[in-house]
Amino acid sequence: MNDNRIELLLEYARQKGATKASCIQPDKVTIENRLSAFCREPKCPHFGQSASCPPHISGPSMLRNLLKQSKHVIVVRIEVEGDSLHGEERPFVMQLLHEITAEIELEAQRIGFPNSLGLAAGSCKKSFCDEHLVCNVINGDGTCRHPTKARQSMSGYGVNVGELMKSAGWSTELFSNAGSDENEELAWVAGLIILL
Repeated sequence: MNDNRIELLLEYARQKGATKASCIQPDKVTIENRLSAFCREPKCPHFGQSASCPPHISGPSMLRNLLKQSKHVIVVRIEVEGDSLHGEERPFVMQLLHEITAEIELEAQRIGFPNSLGLAAGSCKKSFCDEHLVCNVINGDGTCRHPTKARQSMSGYGVNVGELMKSAGWSTELFSNAGSDENEELAWVAGLIILL
């Protein structure tokens, strides 16, 4: 990793709110068709509701092809209070993750990786357009309402997030008591940016 743009992107990720940021080789991103299939069965409540989720995205085979064209992948993680992933705060946590991922993708494009692609955990529908009945894109009424913020779902592409965390050198334990208060439980959500 001699490209100083990578270090700039990792620092940029932390400045934008990522708790952790790491660069890994594209072949360290594990993609499994069966994980993508879980969006359909058992059916995710957001299945088919946005252009960023199945069946409206191209799926694992496309991501495998993109990874073959890339030399670097940035992995980001934000750590939050565990309770925020269970209730009303969850959409806001996921929105933050999408926004951070999008900002890193756009910065990567600006500094010389023009075709970079960011993917984030979860569906954009609940976080960005919950008050709208339908996604503009899949309804055929126009473009995405949040094109500079919302990103496509890692799940829809079959990314094994546990293996992604291992590749980045981080714990795969979703909940931990690593907060400043020993009784505070922390959790995390993750995204990735393929540098192209």
